[in-house]
Amino acid sequence: MNLTLKQIFRMESVRNCQKYRIVTIALAACLFGGCGQAPCEAEAEMEPEIVTEEESGIAKEIEPTEESVDDEKISGEEFVDKGLEEVFPANDSIRDSIYRYYGREEQEKISEEEIAAVKGKLPGYFLTVRNGEEFALMREWYDWDTVQNVHVYFSEDLQEWREEDLQALKMLDDTVCVESESETFPARALTYLTGAKDVYLFTNTDVSDVTGTLPKGACFPGQIKSVALYGYREGKYAELLRLLEDSQVETLTIRPDAEAESSQRFWLDDVTQINALKELILENITIGVREETSLDGCGIAQIEGFIDQDTDLCFVERLTQLQEVTSRIVDERDLSPLLQRKGLSLYLEFYKKTSGFEEEDYGASNFTVCPAFNKMVSLPLEEDNQFLGIYQRREDQGRMAECFVTEQYPESSAGEGELYLADTDPWIRVTDGSDVYELRPGEELAFEAGIRNRMRFEDINFDGVKDIVLVAGYFGNQGLCYEFGWIWDQKSGRYAFSPTYSMIDNPSIDSKHQLVRSSWRNWAASHSWAIYRYVDGEFVMQSRLTEEILFEEDIPADLEVPEDAEVWRWQEEIMENGEVAEVRNSYAVSVEGEENVYPEAYETYYEEDSYWGEGY
Repeated sequence: MNLTLKQIFRMESVRNCQKYRIVTIALAACLFGGCGQAPCEAEAEMEPEIVTEEESGIAKEIEPTEESVDDEKISGEEFVDKGLEEVFPANDSIRDSIYRYYGREEQEKISEEEIAAVKGKLPGYFLTVRNGEEFALMREWYDWDTVQNVHVYFSEDLQEWREEDLQALKMLDDTVCVESESETFPARALTYLTGAKDVYLFTNTDVSDVTGTLPKGACFPGQIKSVALYGYREGKYAELLRLLEDSQVETLTIRPDAEAESSQRFWLDDVTQINALKELILENITIGVREETSLDGCGIAQIEGFIDQDTDLCFVERLTQLQEVTSRIVDERDLSPLLQRKGLSLYLEFYKKTSGFEEEDYGASNFTVCPAFNKMVSLPLEEDNQFLGIYQRREDQGRMAECFVTEQYPESSAGEGELYLADTDPWIRVTDGSDVYELRPGEELAFEAGIRNRMRFEDINFDGVKDIVLVAGYFGNQGLCYEFGWIWDQKSGRYAFSPTYSMIDNPSIDSKHQLVRSSWRNWAASHSWAIYRYVDGEFVMQSRLTEEILFEEDIPADLEVPEDAEVWRWQEEIMENGEVAEVRNSYAVSVEGEENVYPEAYETYYEEDSYWGEGY
């Protein structure tokens, strides 16, 4: 999903030096995509950053030094020795943040006044908190509006946390990663996370479960809708899963232990009592069922997981609320229960592996071939070296769309373990009553087969009828996304391919304002956003906004710029008939150590529900 302009500006709101600014923007660019032509293997998946103890721990006691000190080169440690102990915080993470704030190296001078001036203003983004004392210190120094992800460590007895610091955890209102130095921590620790929306548990430690139950009268925080459990092995997290039974968690993600010697199986029986659960995501884990009757009455609507020869597909019929199954088929087996469930949306990958570049990832051995399934879906395979890679099925308004992605290899490369190129063929079959026809993209358009070539029904031209969209792949070193679109044509009663939609970078549908938003990266410190509207059967760019730092030769002569200052420009281009009709420029001059003053138009770029704002 693309970041909105409002979110990007929030991440980059503190830019007080050239190095810090460019790094911040580069990080934001990686989140929403970039430009380029070379295809990448698959959509990158973003995970919380792990901060080491050296980066966030309490500073060690510093021994005095007899070395001479240059007035212009004084380190933070030397300032502590010179009587600034009460000003310079004794915390490595905060100390490093102060240096980054001013864009200085550790051996450079920072005055007492400068240290005091940034208290409560430091951008945090990703923080690690190992005890209550450290959390109290961080609350004083960081601007918590900039903090997006916090790793919090709890011990088995919580002795390192005062009650007031535990109560202060409610200020964490975004993503929280819970970890522990031991194999467990008390269940009651979770009850303090009353502001968090998403919780990741045990991302970097070997924690097997929680200890005890929730205190009497307490409950798992109701605002937490998403939970991810890392390092899963069969039988792990049993107490924690029981803890979630009365929660409001709607999405549960399970990730396997990377060091496990064998593939892991997750038993659906363990989560059927989580009443609010709607989506279960099993990453590289097979689906298991111990007792069929345990699934009765479960409200799970979406399941993702591996299907092997031992998978009991009884869940397809037992889960009456089930709407969608996403799976990788790793063994040949009977898949008829999936096809026989009427109205069930399917996304099935027949790749055994979908990442990496080892030789065994290529060739016929890379596919799970299910001849019986191919026959059931009437898949025409003209050559023996042609394989079904992805099958999808969705329905809307009585119309069924089936998407096939097949791969074909040259006869000369049929041997296992050889490297060769594949001929990929994506196409869609539409069944509308007795009318059956095929949809294919233009041959000149690129398609990158792999995970997440999702097909969906969505109204992209805002005429009230849903169209068909297929993700074409992610291209360039930043994963720039393109999509194929087929628009419903009322006159012909069929879907027709839209070449102009397929050319939009990172398209995002804004149904409220009936437009398509686009975003891309030009270079590390330059990003653009565009707005498209559907006009006379085509998607036409209406305007484009570019934010970028200017090189010295690009700075306007009439703009007063102090020495060594940065100049940022926001350039709006208004289009007419596909050409630039008007250009509006706004500038911000950034001086090291001084608060930035943004142009008046800047506020309108990210203001909620504005033209360039979220629009959702």
